[in-house]
Amino acid sequence: MKKPVTRSVGATPTGRSAPSPAGRRASPATPSEGFGARILNWFSPQDPERAPAAVREQVQSRIAAVVLGVVALISVATVGGAVIWDQVLYGQQASLKVDGKTITLDDYRAWFSYRQNILIANLQQAEANGGSATMPTPVPGDSAASQAYSMQEMWRQRASQLQGELNSLSTSLTDEFIDRPILRAEAARRTIAITSEDVDKELKTITGFEDPSGTPTPTTAETPTVSAGTPSPASPASTPTVIRTPRPTPTVRTRKPTTLEQAIRDYAKFAGSTYEMVREDAELTILKRKLSEAFGDEAPKTGEQVKARHILVGDEDAARKVLDRLKAGEEFDALAAELSTDGSNKDKGGDLGWFGRGTMVTPFEDAAFSLPVGQISEPVKTQFGVHVIRVDEKDVTKPLEESQYQRAKEEAFTKWIAVERDTKKPERLMTETMRNWVVKHVTPLNPAALKS
Repeated sequence: MKKPVTRSVGATPTGRSAPSPAGRRASPATPSEGFGARILNWFSPQDPERAPAAVREQVQSRIAAVVLGVVALISVATVGGAVIWDQVLYGQQASLKVDGKTITLDDYRAWFSYRQNILIANLQQAEANGGSATMPTPVPGDSAASQAYSMQEMWRQRASQLQGELNSLSTSLTDEFIDRPILRAEAARRTIAITSEDVDKELKTITGFEDPSGTPTPTTAETPTVSAGTPSPASPASTPTVIRTPRPTPTVRTRKPTTLEQAIRDYAKFAGSTYEMVREDAELTILKRKLSEAFGDEAPKTGEQVKARHILVGDEDAARKVLDRLKAGEEFDALAAELSTDGSNKDKGGDLGWFGRGTMVTPFEDAAFSLPVGQISEPVKTQFGVHVIRVDEKDVTKPLEESQYQRAKEEAFTKWIAVERDTKKPERLMTETMRNWVVKHVTPLNPAALKS
């Protein structure tokens, strides 16, 4: 009878002991397992079903931490990317291309801040000088009160003009960028030079700097002047004209710089710009002034003019009745005195005197210059009413009166730059979204820069 074969519990078929499961789990990873396997082992043990609860909780915590870390990283990257796009990259877009040069949105924003801040400062001064919202009518014969009333009214008109310039700043600044290479090229062609002395003098005016070691430079606050408007049918009276001298209002400045350099830097901080921009602005102002004078000197002293008279009434039916009475033989002078609503000349037979092109509103001017001498027009409608016009004389080379010549000198430069601007064919790339970005990132006015 054979004895039963007995085996020890831990023996293998070959007689070697088998390793325990715990021993297998505790075995360290060998180098051959590689980095990927180590990462997997970090997230999960080799036998998760048999892993203690603490190990499984540890694995879950690690997974949750990784997920939260990834979410946080994505959030930070998103927010950071948005900030970089808004603060840095968005401003590098082209807002304008002209004469082979690109004006970035950030360049535009910098000059927009500067121009807007100066307009705001001058507007605040004009509003302060303009007085209260309602001004009492001065008593007749009180010259001092009348003069004060007139000055306040002029400052109010100045404030209205500045507000209009603020409203149209986006367009005018774009034109300014287009004009700069045109001005520089024309100045070079005419050999117009700007000296450092010219620039320093202009900068003293701009900043209001007074050299403590020298004679004070006159820096009188800008005073508006109002042109006396001719009643209809002349063009509406122009807004007050002031040579632009952008500088802080006198009530703001308390800091007294001892050098021009310091005055420029203070002014740049006040206006939300830079030292270089203020100097460039001074140079451009001088350049524009010299070119304007050069073109003005070349303006013709004679021009086509007509001598005409008119009868102004309220509507076309009334104008037709005037024509019927004229055809019936009644005198133009008498009808003007009786019917015309233009009080400035009705008692002179509706006589408007001599005038050239650009003086009257367009419909009136077109009719007057197209009429033969002695002929009476059909009713001509303008914003003032309806006119019946008669041309008494014409002269294609009549010498201009002084006021007409001064206007021709002023218009010579304006007309030239408008034509040159069109020939450049600029690419205006500014969109409403880009304008909103500019407004959002404007550098604000800083009155503290001028205070000690």
